[in-house]
Amino acid sequence: MASMPSWQGAAHVRNLSAGGLGLLYRVRASGAHHIGSTGPLVIVCSSEAVIAGAVIQAIAPRPVHVVPNAAMSAALPAALLQASGAIVPASTAAIEAQESALEALTDGRAVAVVGSLVDPSWLVATSKAPVLCVTLVGERGRVPTDPPRLRSLIRAYVSEQVTIAVSGDPLRVSTRAAVTERLRQLIADADDQALRRAGLWEAS
Repeated sequence: MASMPSWQGAAHVRNLSAGGLGLLYRVRASGAHHIGSTGPLVIVCSSEAVIAGAVIQAIAPRPVHVVPNAAMSAALPAALLQASGAIVPASTAAIEAQESALEALTDGRAVAVVGSLVDPSWLVATSKAPVLCVTLVGERGRVPTDPPRLRSLIRAYVSEQVTIAVSGDPLRVSTRAAVTERLRQLIADADDQALRRAGLWEAS
């Protein structure tokens, strides 16, 4: 199993993110208390923005280990990400990263899987940890690797924790597929509700 990600690094980056982002952007969080202060938790966020992980760490009331999205992995050196307590995938399979994330969850920590680079279904099915969705609005520039303009308003909407019932062996494709579908529904519902609250949702 891969080495445990640094709790101190995640705690340090949380403090830096909260202060640094506050100077650069207007960050507003709704429902951040749902993250809680203790216990294992898988945070899922569909954002592909380069600052998505930093926003989640900034709004959370406790340290969060981030499994980065593609933009974060491309823009930031792996050594810097690891020093921040991030769980960096070595490949698209992300086996070691998922094992490190599982170890962190077993230790009662919070892990945020950001973007689509790593599928969180195995992690959720194996850990049976509660899941929570975070939807970000205004967190990216024209392309994912571009940050938003300075002093932009970034809104984070945090849903309540949900425990997904897992039936079957987590290694089975059918088990992971069922968890993936449930996660997809949770993310879609959270994103829809966030866009409604932000005034960006339009009826079809």
